[in-house]
Amino acid sequence: MVRSLSFIHLFIILAVGYIGGALLFREMSATAIERVITFYDARVVQGHEAGFIRPVGTAALFFIVAFTLATFRKTRFLVLFFGAVKCVLFGLSSSYLLGSGAKMMAYSVWWFPFQFIICFLFLMYCAILCPPYFMNTTLGKKRNTRALPTVIALSVAVLAIEIIVFRFIL
Repeated sequence: MVRSLSFIHLFIILAVGYIGGALLFREMSATAIERVITFYDARVVQGHEAGFIRPVGTAALFFIVAFTLATFRKTRFLVLFFGAVKCVLFGLSSSYLLGSGAKMMAYSVWWFPFQFIICFLFLMYCAILCPPYFMNTTLGKKRNTRALPTVIALSVAVLAIEIIVFRFIL
């Protein structure tokens, strides 16, 4: 029961963050949106002119910041919030892509499935680092972090496949 609760919890965070990003798209100016999205993934705004180093660096930065937040007791509560921020950026970027007249095939083959999986894996990473309240360990037991290398490896693999799809297929 606890495992299914955690997946439902993560999917709700992902859905609310995505919808929040879509709503944020309606409220921000176009230049501000482009600035934020260019930091997150410049390929959304610039297309093939943007390199693949920035998305890799941004993904690594998200993982490093989440790990750093989880190492300190006072900032541990921010880890899942930081995961939700990534989901908001995913929704904002998706809304920008659809609003700027991107081809639906490129969106449905390249952007949405890979970013969805990457965001979910990042949320799993955050939940492993700082478990939700219903998965807290009992006194004297340590958190189980054996799945961290697997989640990181899956994230790297999905990001590599996403870059390959963007470069060679689209």
